[in-house]
Amino acid sequence: MTTLKALLRRTHENLLILQEREAKHGGNAPLELLNQIRDHQTAIDLIEQALSSELTEKGLKELKEALRPLLVAGNVEQLDLEQLKLETPRLPFEPETILIPAGPFLMGSLPVSTVPAEETPQHEVNLPAFQIGQYPVTNTQYAEFIKRQRQQEPPKKTGWFLREPPADKLDHPVVGVSWADAQAYCRWLSDQTGRPYRLPTEAEWEKAARGTDGRLYPWGNEWLPGRCNFDSDDTTSVTAFSEGVSPYGCYDMLGNAQEWTSTLWGSDPKENVFSYPYRASDGREEANPTHFHRVYRVYRGGSFRDEPARLRCSVRGNSDPESKIRWRGFRIVLEP
Repeated sequence: MTTLKALLRRTHENLLILQEREAKHGGNAPLELLNQIRDHQTAIDLIEQALSSELTEKGLKELKEALRPLLVAGNVEQLDLEQLKLETPRLPFEPETILIPAGPFLMGSLPVSTVPAEETPQHEVNLPAFQIGQYPVTNTQYAEFIKRQRQQEPPKKTGWFLREPPADKLDHPVVGVSWADAQAYCRWLSDQTGRPYRLPTEAEWEKAARGTDGRLYPWGNEWLPGRCNFDSDDTTSVTAFSEGVSPYGCYDMLGNAQEWTSTLWGSDPKENVFSYPYRASDGREEANPTHFHRVYRVYRGGSFRDEPARLRCSVRGNSDPESKIRWRGFRIVLEP
């Protein structure tokens, strides 16, 4: 399934490729290339118009017919219009997401005495576009999952009672969930919405937290009190620290609750098998690895218990995926 938003993004990407080819020709680009650029610009206008209106199935069919002759170009991604479907509205219990655009960012830390070796070296990682939760998954959102999946155990020792979250913490991040619990929630959410949800990789998480410039904190390079929940006794509302949002507008990327990622650490909590530079293809993103006698997964973001020294965008932690503690939750990624 392809949505209009995804089609618009990919058409923009193809247009940029075509415009780069035009630039290489100087002022003598072939007419065929210029026509392809013009057609892609026209296609973008049509898609943007469709996004600003309430498109019907009939309107979608007409849009596909108008786009077919326009989205023709060699050596760019071929867009399958048959996969284009109307996007259903976001459901009431569905987390809000923010688009993180494709492109490179600086991951990790510069090697200084105060930085653990597993955070180095700082390096460039290029990621495709993705959407990530604007907030960690909240108790209210997780409660819908518990309500509909009777076989799923609710979080323990975090104030839940009779499968209901604490009434004074509905907008707090859900905590006390294992890595498997978080994965089960993502699968359930995908089934309910028809949209592909999953946990973020640690690279996706870090880009969403710090942007592209390698900053130490979501808000910049200077530690500023009042930007996140730290050195405290409990979680707070996910909207409590609006001045601490990331460059993309993500809340609670530091402090409040640690967040599970999909990424493998290794089989020993003291030995990082998957060192930097980050490469998603080297096995660290395997969902069911068979070559480890035991598995630890990476978490990010720190929690309300941490002091500022442990609250940087590049800090990496690891834990047994079966662990359930009152200072760890998760946020979701929506694939394009």
